[in-house]
Amino acid sequence: MQEKAEKRVEMLKKRVKRCVCKSCGGKLSLRQLDYNEFEDARIEIFCDNCDRLEFGIEPEIYTSAQYYVDEFRVNMYPDMGNNQLTRRMSIASISDIMSWALQNMGYLTKEGFSVPPDMEGKILRECIVLDDQMVDELEQELSP
Repeated sequence: MQEKAEKRVEMLKKRVKRCVCKSCGGKLSLRQLDYNEFEDARIEIFCDNCDRLEFGIEPEIYTSAQYYVDEFRVNMYPDMGNNQLTRRMSIASISDIMSWALQNMGYLTKEGFSVPPDMEGKILRECIVLDDQMVDELEQELSP
């Protein structure tokens, strides 16, 4: 039983180092929590910013979900209005969806990405300004 608990704590430590909160993108920490007087205390992952238990999400997934929600104005909870809380909840929901899809495609495991994500050179929140000459060059490049 002790060995199983040690493996769990080691897994949580690794997760805290590499993951972020799926609601706010903040740093995670480990906390020892007492659930009741009869059960042993357990170590859990906690978001200090949100002040809640959180298992975390890969930072690349959080960044992609945040971009998706903001760029396409996604609100997964329209009945609750359009505010900062629904934005955070929407980012968390989209993060879960992205994480689920990546797990099912075999790109994400319990230990993180099985293939390192390539976030360099990706256009997130950047604007490209093309002049007429650049458009003409691109058209020539793309035409058969």
